[in-house]
Amino acid sequence: MVAAERLAQAIVRMAALRSDDHLLDLGTAEGRVVVAAALAGARATGVETEPELLNRARQRAAQAGVADRVVFREEDLLRTRLTGASIVVMHLPPESQQQLRPALLRLAPGTRVISDTDGLSGWPAEQTQTVELLDRSPGRLRTQRIFLWRVPAPVDGAWCAPGGFQLSFRQSMLAYQATFARGAGTPVQWRGRIDGASLPPPVGGQLRPWLIWSDGQLLVRRGIPGLPDGIRLLRRPAAGCPS
Repeated sequence: MVAAERLAQAIVRMAALRSDDHLLDLGTAEGRVVVAAALAGARATGVETEPELLNRARQRAAQAGVADRVVFREEDLLRTRLTGASIVVMHLPPESQQQLRPALLRLAPGTRVISDTDGLSGWPAEQTQTVELLDRSPGRLRTQRIFLWRVPAPVDGAWCAPGGFQLSFRQSMLAYQATFARGAGTPVQWRGRIDGASLPPPVGGQLRPWLIWSDGQLLVRRGIPGLPDGIRLLRRPAAGCPS
C-alpha cells in the first residue's frame, strides 16, 4: 500500500465514522480520504484548488464505485463552507489551520477535526497517532503523526436554572471552572473538562452535575440539589435570571 493510501486509511479509522457522518476533506488532492470515507459508509466532500487533482479524485471515486456518495469542489480552502460537516480533515500548514480555527470553533460541539499537522496552537489535541509509511521511492520507511480534536461546547458565561438560580462558567478551550449559586446558600464550585458536547462530572470528590450541550441549551443529565435531572439551562439574558 502506497504511503498516501495508508495515511488516508489511518485518518478514516481515527475519525471513527458513522453512517450519518459527513466528512469534509480540505486539500483533498487525489481524493484518497474522501473515497476511503465513502467506502466506510459515510458521505464525503473533497475541496481542492487544482483542477487536475480534482479530475483524478473524481476518477478514483468512480473506479471505487462511490461517485454517488462524494462531492468534489474547486474552492479556496480557507473560504470554503464548513457548515454541515461532522468531521473536518485538514491537509494544511499550521498558519492556515490557525486562520480556520475561529470557523472550526463555530461548528457543532463534538465535531471531529483531524490533521496531519499539529497546527491549532492553544487547542490541545485529544488523540495523536503515529503512522508508519513506506515511500515507494526510494523505498524508505518513515513515520507521520496525525491529530484529532473535537469542537468543545461553548459554555463560557452565565446560565439560568429554574427558580432564579445561576450557573456560571469560566472556559479555557477544553477546561472550565463552574460556580452554581443557590440563592443565599454557599455557592458550589468545581472544575472539569469538556468532552465535545458533554460536560461530565470530575472523577472523585463530591457529587457534581453532568451536563449535555443540546441546541444552544444545557441539559442536566445527572443533577444535584437545585439542578434536578432533565431540566434545561438557558443563557442568562441581560436583565438577569428570572426568579
